[in-house]
Formats: sequence, C-alpha cells, structure tokens
Amino acid sequence: MRRLILIIGIAWATLNMNAQSIYSFGDLRAKVLHVGQKLTGHNSANDQAIAVIVRELATNYQGRLSRQQFQELKDTIESMRQQITADTWKTVLNSAVETLQEKTDTLDIEQRILNYYRRVPQEQIYVHTDKPYYVAGDTVWFRAHLVDAVTHTPISRSRFVYVELHDQQADTLLQRIIVKCDSDGVFANAITLPRGMKGGCYTLAAYTQWMRNFPAERFFYKQLLVIDSSQGGNDSFPKWERFIPKVGTIHSQGGNPSLQVVQRKGQLLIQLNKPTNEPLSCVLYGSGNLIVTDYTSGKVLRIDSKTLRPGNLCIAIVNRETGYVIAESQTTIEGTQPQVAISGKARTLNEPMELSIDLAESDGTPLYGSFSLSVADYDVVIPDTIQPSIDKSLNQLSADYPLADILNGTYPRIDYGFQTTQTITGQIRGTIFKKIKNPKLMLVRPDTGFRQTFELGDSCRFTINGLDFADGTTYVLEGMRRTGSTSLVQLDITTQTFPTLHSPFSSAPSSLSVPDNFAKQAQEQVMYGSIDREIELPEVVKEKKRQHKPTNLMGMPPFRAFYDDDPLLNNFYSMEILLSTLGIPVYRDANGELQIRYRSGTVTRAMQGPVIFIDEFRSNVEELLMLQPQAIESIEWFDHVGAANMTIYGWDVSTSGLLLVRQKPGLHGRIFRPLSMATVQQQGWKPNVEFYSPQYTDKSQKTRPDHRTTLYWNPKVTTDINGHAQVRFYASDISKRYLVTLEGVSNDGTVVRKQMVIE
Repeated sequence: MRRLILIIGIAWATLNMNAQSIYSFGDLRAKVLHVGQKLTGHNSANDQAIAVIVRELATNYQGRLSRQQFQELKDTIESMRQQITADTWKTVLNSAVETLQEKTDTLDIEQRILNYYRRVPQEQIYVHTDKPYYVAGDTVWFRAHLVDAVTHTPISRSRFVYVELHDQQADTLLQRIIVKCDSDGVFANAITLPRGMKGGCYTLAAYTQWMRNFPAERFFYKQLLVIDSSQGGNDSFPKWERFIPKVGTIHSQGGNPSLQVVQRKGQLLIQLNKPTNEPLSCVLYGSGNLIVTDYTSGKVLRIDSKTLRPGNLCIAIVNRETGYVIAESQTTIEGTQPQVAISGKARTLNEPMELSIDLAESDGTPLYGSFSLSVADYDVVIPDTIQPSIDKSLNQLSADYPLADILNGTYPRIDYGFQTTQTITGQIRGTIFKKIKNPKLMLVRPDTGFRQTFELGDSCRFTINGLDFADGTTYVLEGMRRTGSTSLVQLDITTQTFPTLHSPFSSAPSSLSVPDNFAKQAQEQVMYGSIDREIELPEVVKEKKRQHKPTNLMGMPPFRAFYDDDPLLNNFYSMEILLSTLGIPVYRDANGELQIRYRSGTVTRAMQGPVIFIDEFRSNVEELLMLQPQAIESIEWFDHVGAANMTIYGWDVSTSGLLLVRQKPGLHGRIFRPLSMATVQQQGWKPNVEFYSPQYTDKSQKTRPDHRTTLYWNPKVTTDINGHAQVRFYASDISKRYLVTLEGVSNDGTVVRKQMVIE
C-alpha cells in the first residue's frame, strides 16, 4: 500500500495536479495523455494509479467540453481501459468518462445542422440549352440556373459562373467563358462553336469559384452532340454514341441494412433493426427537409410524406447525446408536380405565334420567378430523353453534407470565397530579394483613364477587389517605394487559375436519333443567323490616304506626329533625329544626363520632362532612344499647350507635354520594360448577347431565307403575381411543329419543367 501511495503521489506531483492548473482543454488532454504514456502496461499498481488520476482529472476540470473534445478524451481513456485487467479500475475509468460527459455541452442536432448550412452553404448549377445537338459554327444558347443546394431557391451569392466546353474524346478544353449575372440574378449567354469543329460528343461544364472548394464531381456536366456540317443526320451517323454520366447526376439509394426505410400509403416508415439502449434520435434531412425526432430502437417511426419536400432524402439514426451516427439510409420523396400550362396555336410561313404560360403549385398557388424557354423546329429537333432534366439534376442528394462531420463540428477547408467582384493579386518586392517597406501600388485602366494609388502598409502582397471588367480589358500596374521611386522594385502578378476538368462520362453507349435534314437546315441557320457570322464580299481596291485616329483617350489631334505610312520614317536612322524633327531636341549635359529642349525653350531633366508612353507603358527617354524608327507604327507629340486639357492614363500632362509611341505589331516587348510595371489582361466576363428573332411585320422586305432550327430562345421569361407570362415570335419559312421546353426554379424553390409539342 505504501508503494501504491508513493506511485500515485509521484505521478500527482509530476502532473502538478490542482484545480487551478487545469484551465483549458489542452491542459486536460495533455495530462491524460501523459498518464497513459508513463504508467500504462507496467503492473497492477500502475493500473490503479491510472484510474485514480484520470478520475481526479475529470473531477477537477472546471471548463466545458464540446462533443468533439469529449469524444477525443473518451477514445483516449478507452484505449487505457483496454490495457487494464482488473474490473475495479475499469469501473473507475468509466466513472471518469461519465464525469466528463456531464461537463459536455448538450447536443442540439437541429441547430448544428443549421449552423453547418449557414457556414458551409452549397451551390448547385443546371444549364438549360436551346437544343440537344448542333452543327459546327452553330450557337449554343444557354442559361445557368444557380440555386441553393438545400432549399433549391435561386441565388446569386456568386456573381460569376464559369462555363467550359471540352472535347470529350481528346479530353481538352476548347472554350471557357465567364458569365456575369444581370441585375435580376440571371446567368445567360451563348457559345459559338468553331466552324471547323469535328462532329462528335462534347462536354459542357459549369461551376462557380465557391464550388471549387469541393470535389469537381459536384460541378455541372452535360453532353453536347455536334453534327459535322458537311454530312447529314442518321443516314451519315447511324450509330451516334451517347454516354451516361457516372458522376454529377447519381441518384443513390439504400444504406445500412439494419435501417429499413419504406414508403407505403402516403407514409414514410423507418425502423432500426438493431437492439440498443442508447438514447436515439431520427434525423431526416436533404432537399430542404430537416426533421429531428426521438426514436426507440426496434419501433416503427411513421412520417407523413405530405409534410416532406420532394427530392432525395437522407435518414439517419444517431445517439442524441454523443452525436454518433449509428445507421444511415436514403430514399426519394416523389412530391406532387407543379401545374404548368403552355398554350398556343402553331403557325407557318413567317406568321406571328404567341405562347401563353401559366405556372402554379399543385394546390393552385401561382408561381413567381424567372424561367428559360426554348422553341425549336420539332421536325428536326427532337427531345433528348437520355440526360437528366432540371428536376432530376437538382433533386440529387448533396454528398457535401456528411452528418458525422456536422454533428462533430468538423468543417471543410475553404480556399475560395463567393466571387462577387473580380480581383488582381500579386506582390511587390525588391529586385535583390530585399523586402520593400511600406510599398505603394498604382492601378491604371487605359481605356477609361481611371487611376488609383494604394498604400500597402507593412504587407508586400496585395489583392485588388471591387474590379468589374469584360473580357479583353487591360490594366497597367506599377509598384513603387513609399517615396514614389521605382528603383530596384519588382512587381509580380499572380496568374489567373482555373480547375483542370475531365469529362465525367462512362463508356456505356446509348443512341440518340438525329433527323436526316437537321444538318442542312442548321447550316442555313449558321449562314444567316450566327451571332458572329462572316460575310464574304467581293474584293474592292480603293486607294486613299489612311485617316489616323489619335491614340490618346481624349481623341485630341497631336501637335506633331509620324505614322507608319509616312516615308520619312524610313529615312531616320536614329530616334534623336526623329525627335528633333518633331521639335524635341535630345542631348546630354555636362554631367552626362539626358536633357530635352522642346518648343518653348524650356529645359527639363528626362525624369521630369514630357510624360512618355511606349505601347501603353509609362517609359523614359533612355528606353525611347533604344527604339528603331523603322519599328515605329505611330509617334504623337502633344506639347504642354496642346496637352493643357488632357489626362492620359490618369497622368496630368498639362504642364510637361506628352509623347505617345506605338510599335508595329509583333515588335512589342523588344525594349527593356521596367520590372516595376506590368500589363494585366485577365479573362473577364463575356458581354451578354441576345438571341436574334426576326420580325416579319412586312414580308415584302424579307431578303433572305429563314430555316431556323431554334425559332425562339428567351433565358428570362418572368411570370407575374398570377403566375402568367406571354411570349411572341414568328414562324420560319418551313416550321410547322414546335418543340417547347420551359425550365427553371421559382423564387420559393419549386423546380419547374415542361416539354411539349405544339402542332
């Protein structure tokens, strides 16, 4: 006994055990681990010491434990318990666990799920295209429906959606566009297929930056069939292979065999066939459902199916005190469909046609929202019954909500936020790898003249938020020291990154018949209706002196200038002579510094003289003199008088004058650019384009044939408070029957789809 007391006393002293010393969970965990490492597995006296000390640790701990912290301590103590042979000391350890459980926060299952939804919201995308197949050179009109994965309500937390087209066979990216939502939160645009595109299966993918935090399998994927424009329909392609997706549209069923889930006579029957005395709760979640109710093992729990929202539903039996998930299963709730009525009379020969649309819930409540509508020529465009429609695509179970992680408070790593604006990131550093203290960054947008300088403080890294630019927009950035000097300053811009996607379709083939005359009719639509069509005109040769547009943003004519069609440029063998001809003598003073003397007779240092831009870069006299006159496309000189009312790229040139120089195409970058400057041209959003629908108010003025395969496309058909909308378009020369497809989600999360033929 004396030896046992000595062991416990030494261990107690080593741990410095008293209530005041244990002030955090980290201390408690460290001391429990220390006991297990020092005393486990030696002899029975040590076993007793372990039990006594751990019990005292649990008793003296004054704080509160989360469920995850309690589970961690419980697992550690359980490993100690397995090393002890005497039941007496096992009972003491059980008592320690019970004491810790009393100090653990009560598990609020419903609140934890709601907190998880709030902290880790999910997005789902469905892309509606105007038809299921195309020809090379055709235009793919689409709308991306972005919804919350839980409630299915339309959202625009992310203001940009990325849409990509991939060659499925070569597994390569063909096109990528960024779609910016409009003021109503609608993401709609178009992709023009290359004219030389080969026939075959292609993959259309869509995602947001926020969705990149999760596996790419959660992105939207859809197959597009492209018919070679030089061939026909099924006569030329009798065995077109279509592929069933292996990810992205999975409808999984089943789960733990001990948990039975059956739908019968309007009720959902749930039973756990596993005897247990644990306090249990049944959790139903998914598709906007969240029900938590007590459950007794072996009993049948009955839930009225009418109280559940349609879609995939996850059912789980959990220990309501520990949060341990005992069994899970899945089922699909088949709810009542909304009432969708589309009426109209088929017209021919360019006559006007109207469609009346009425949407309501199953109980007759009008549905309000914005929906996408396509009308195609049914004689050449038939429905695609292979790929999932919007209701099947959105009603799949979200695999990003693991209940065990939710109840344990385990959250995923978030690297990408909701993209509400566009950004440019980078860093400013010294060219000799020395940190620059309190650097500055100047941002210039040449096309608008916007200019702003940012002070970075102690940080050399920067992220410019709040930008909004279309594709092709150029920004000029310059890093500098606190004093404004750019000496030994280097500006590094972070490259824009995108995820690497692969076509997620298996090789199980299925057939889709394409009408024989589709290719010919679609070709004619490409010829006369493409949004970027090219029309070849006869060659006309007309000699006239080229009119030169001023390159400055104000459009002001220069004081003096030379352009590439001026033969004098070929006669200058140095830039000094060319500048002198413009009235800008250049020379070096007694100290060897470059000086400029211009028309007014004023002498200035090169660093203080006229503002010089070479190919939109702010430059200086040294770089200017490195150019060859034969490489100049244009050089324009604005003296201080002519530049009195000008601001170029944000620079005030009213007192110093301005010199704008552009090199001939292909020669950019031949001069040394300052490391402190960078021209940034990231991919921006694609400007929206509208579907061209001809108006035949006067048929006598018709100048070309109309063989459209898509007669009408409207990505934003908005219903009124009565759930009603009406659209109007004109028939083509040959259309007689019409395939009408309406898809979308109402403002309250009701998924709507209707496809019908009007003839």
